[in-house]
Amino acid sequence: MKDLLNVPNLLTLGRIFFIIPILYLFEIGNYKVGILLLVIAMLTDFFDGYLARKLNQTTRIGAILDPIADKLILLILFGYLIYYNVSPLWYFLILCTRNILQLSAIPILLLWKKIDFKVQPKLIPKLATTLAFIILFYYLFDFVVSKDSSFAKAYSYTSHSLTQLLVFLLLVVSTLVEIFILVTFIPRFIKIYLRKHDTFE
Repeated sequence: MKDLLNVPNLLTLGRIFFIIPILYLFEIGNYKVGILLLVIAMLTDFFDGYLARKLNQTTRIGAILDPIADKLILLILFGYLIYYNVSPLWYFLILCTRNILQLSAIPILLLWKKIDFKVQPKLIPKLATTLAFIILFYYLFDFVVSKDSSFAKAYSYTSHSLTQLLVFLLLVVSTLVEIFILVTFIPRFIKIYLRKHDTFE
């Protein structure tokens, strides 16, 4: 319990708890505050890792909790956008497949098999998360502009074919990275399940 309640982990937990007020703010049309709260939540993703290293408070639970927070935000907010037909369903399904499989590995290994594993993400998983959040922010912005004309006017937003092309390319690259992670995750999970390995990378 002491490991869970240090400053970096509280920031990570805060990122998870921000999801409900963000959705509420979007539902009542308070888009500016909703996006501001989302940006603050994303900043905690940087500060929790930075403070964990700076304060020497890195913990195993923190290493597991951090990617859980990212996955929950991505899945819930993309699900919200899918409900309003804003983002592509096929991309959401790929995100769901990869992230839900990874999330389900946690209770299977920790609670059922009692296997103590580590999480040490390398460059490609971090790239996948970054790409997914860039795409999420684009579609959230697109959603806000379609709902709030004053927002569109204030930020001089216009839809350009070049922007749409760049987003399509990001979707393709992100999808390929997601598939690569999924393909490499399954054999790694099997090895950890069989106690032949101890680290997700």
